Amino acid sequence: MDIRSLRYFIAVFEERSLSAAAKRCFVAQPSISARLAQLEEDLNTKLFVRHSKGVSPTDSGSQLYPHACKMVNDLNSLRGLFSETTTPLSLSISLTPFLSGVLISQVIKKMLDEIQGLTLSLVDESESADLRFTCNRYTSKDDVFYPLWEDDYVIAMPKGHWLSEFPSLSIKQIDRQPFISRTPCDILESWNYLMQEQGLKTDIRAQVKTEEYALDLVAAGLGISLIPEHSSRGRSDICLRPINDVKLKRIVGLAHSKERSFPAHLINTILSAKHSLETSPIH
Repeated sequence: MDIRSLRYFIAVFEERSLSAAAKRCFVAQPSISARLAQLEEDLNTKLFVRHSKGVSPTDSGSQLYPHACKMVNDLNSLRGLFSETTTPLSLSISLTPFLSGVLISQVIKKMLDEIQGLTLSLVDESESADLRFTCNRYTSKDDVFYPLWEDDYVIAMPKGHWLSEFPSLSIKQIDRQPFISRTPCDILESWNYLMQEQGLKTDIRAQVKTEEYALDLVAAGLGISLIPEHSSRGRSDICLRPINDVKLKRIVGLAHSKERSFPAHLINTILSAKHSLETSPIH
């Protein structure tokens, strides 16, 4: 096992494609395949399942990913200790308004703490930017996407709401309940389809743009809302309940065009931020 094999593994894991990983690593596809085969032999486990659309990680592959990211990042950090000069790096990052500000702040702090000479400019999602905080639903085949965290959608309700008596909720229990809606929302189309399919409706009392506004209105007793769990943690004025008969989630991360290239230490810092978010409690 060597560091290059781990880099190739990370590229395949994130691209879900051997050819895309080869392009990203500037090597021929057989080189990627050979390194993966050797890595699987060294670890005595299968890391990917091949199929017509690319590859999917096995449980072993998913388990290896954060450790591989940490090992590659640790090596790059070690090299950085003996670097005499640091080239200043200025980047712009666009922010999608419906993402957790707490988690985004943790990622940005890690980037600024670990990358010497980095200057960040945070811009609105409508503006052109080097990197984008976004959801996987809003990326295209022309993007490279680095997943950072997953959000399960839950129902937020005010303290003492009658639905809080249930440990989990059926989507049918939400029928005709006073509801705080959010636009934009990355799963709004899926949510509306599920409600219409089952002949259900919500009594929309307000429509807001951010999760914070929605949670404030929920806490004030105006209605319930469909909210990503991470965005509502740390609030003591609301209750959260999972939905037991549908599964709605999003994958949040940083994306950029495949036409752009960035220093390896920047990419590895982004990848290591995923491990930090997984191992650090969110208050």
